[in-house]
Amino acid sequence: MLFGKKKSKGTPRAELEALHGKRLSYAVQRKGGEELVLGRNGGISITDTELVIVCNGHEVFRCLLEGCIAAELMSRNGVDIKGVSPESGEQLHAVAYYAAWKQ
Repeated sequence: MLFGKKKSKGTPRAELEALHGKRLSYAVQRKGGEELVLGRNGGISITDTELVIVCNGHEVFRCLLEGCIAAELMSRNGVDIKGVSPESGEQLHAVAYYAAWKQ
Protein backbone atom coordinates (compact mmCIF):
# COMPACT_ATOMS: atom_id res chain seq x y z
CA MET A 1 0.00 0.00 0.00
CA LEU A 2 1.53 3.28 -1.10
CA PHE A 3 -0.37 5.84 0.97
CA GLY A 4 -1.83 3.73 3.78
CA LYS A 5 -1.35 4.13 7.49
CA LYS A 6 1.49 2.20 9.06
CA LYS A 7 0.47 -0.11 11.86
CA SER A 8 1.99 1.27 15.01
CA LYS A 9 3.68 -1.27 17.24
CA GLY A 10 4.19 1.28 19.98
CA THR A 11 6.81 3.80 20.91
CA PRO A 12 10.42 2.73 20.26
CA ARG A 13 12.13 1.32 23.36
CA ALA A 14 14.83 4.03 23.32
CA GLU A 15 12.16 6.74 23.62
CA LEU A 16 10.47 4.87 26.47
CA GLU A 17 13.80 4.46 28.28
CA ALA A 18 14.33 8.23 28.06
CA LEU A 19 11.36 8.56 30.45
CA HIS A 20 13.17 6.50 33.13
CA GLY A 21 13.88 8.66 36.18
CA LYS A 22 11.63 11.55 35.16
CA ARG A 23 10.30 13.28 38.27
CA LEU A 24 6.54 13.89 38.37
CA SER A 25 4.41 16.46 40.12
CA TYR A 26 1.31 14.30 39.63
CA ALA A 27 -0.30 11.63 37.46
CA VAL A 28 -3.89 11.09 36.34
CA GLN A 29 -5.66 8.13 34.77
CA ARG A 30 -8.14 8.76 31.99
CA LYS A 31 -11.21 6.55 31.64
CA GLY A 32 -13.85 7.64 29.19
CA GLY A 33 -14.24 11.38 29.68
CA GLU A 34 -13.10 11.38 33.30
CA GLU A 35 -9.74 11.93 34.97
CA LEU A 36 -8.82 10.33 38.29
CA VAL A 37 -5.77 11.67 40.16
CA LEU A 38 -3.52 8.67 40.79
CA GLY A 39 -1.03 10.49 43.01
CA ARG A 40 1.46 13.30 43.47
CA ASN A 41 5.24 13.63 43.86
CA GLY A 42 6.58 10.63 42.01
CA GLY A 43 8.56 9.31 39.11
CA ILE A 44 8.61 7.02 36.10
CA SER A 45 10.56 3.77 36.06
CA ILE A 46 11.23 1.49 33.10
CA THR A 47 11.96 -2.19 33.79
CA ASP A 48 12.83 -4.89 31.25
CA THR A 49 9.17 -5.41 30.33
CA GLU A 50 7.08 -2.68 32.01
CA LEU A 51 6.58 1.04 32.54
CA VAL A 52 5.76 1.89 36.15
CA ILE A 53 4.62 5.17 37.74
CA VAL A 54 5.20 5.56 41.48
CA CYS A 55 3.71 8.43 43.50
CA ASN A 56 4.31 9.03 47.22
CA GLY A 57 6.11 5.70 47.47
CA HIS A 58 3.21 3.68 46.03
CA GLU A 59 2.82 2.13 42.60
CA VAL A 60 -0.13 3.82 40.90
CA PHE A 61 0.22 2.70 37.24
CA ARG A 62 1.85 -0.23 35.44
CA CYS A 63 1.71 -1.25 31.78
CA LEU A 64 3.63 -3.53 29.45
CA LEU A 65 6.33 -1.93 27.27
CA GLU A 66 5.28 -4.07 24.33
CA GLY A 67 2.74 -1.97 22.43
CA CYS A 68 3.06 0.96 24.86
CA ILE A 69 2.52 4.36 23.26
CA ALA A 70 4.04 7.35 25.04
CA ALA A 71 3.84 10.84 23.55
CA GLU A 72 5.07 14.05 25.11
CA LEU A 73 2.37 16.67 25.58
CA MET A 74 2.46 19.67 23.25
CA SER A 75 3.18 21.86 26.27
CA ARG A 76 6.22 19.63 26.96
CA ASN A 77 5.28 19.48 30.65
CA GLY A 78 4.25 15.82 30.68
CA VAL A 79 3.67 12.59 28.81
CA ASP A 80 0.54 10.78 27.62
CA ILE A 81 0.87 7.00 28.12
CA LYS A 82 -1.31 4.21 26.71
CA GLY A 83 -0.59 0.56 27.36
CA VAL A 84 -1.89 -2.83 28.46
CA SER A 85 -2.12 -3.86 32.10
CA PRO A 86 0.03 -6.93 32.81
CA GLU A 87 -2.49 -8.16 35.41
CA SER A 88 -5.87 -7.68 33.72
CA GLY A 89 -4.96 -7.24 30.05
CA GLU A 90 -7.15 -4.13 29.84
CA GLN A 91 -6.09 -0.99 27.95
CA LEU A 92 -4.88 1.76 30.33
CA HIS A 93 -4.42 5.48 29.72
CA ALA A 94 -2.53 7.86 32.00
CA VAL A 95 -1.06 11.33 31.80
CA ALA A 96 2.00 12.10 33.92
CA TYR A 97 2.97 15.73 34.51
CA TYR A 98 6.67 16.48 35.03
CA ALA A 99 7.83 18.20 38.20
CA ALA A 100 9.19 21.72 37.69
CA TRP A 101 12.98 21.84 37.84
CA LYS A 102 14.14 23.92 40.79
CA GLN A 103 17.67 25.28 41.14
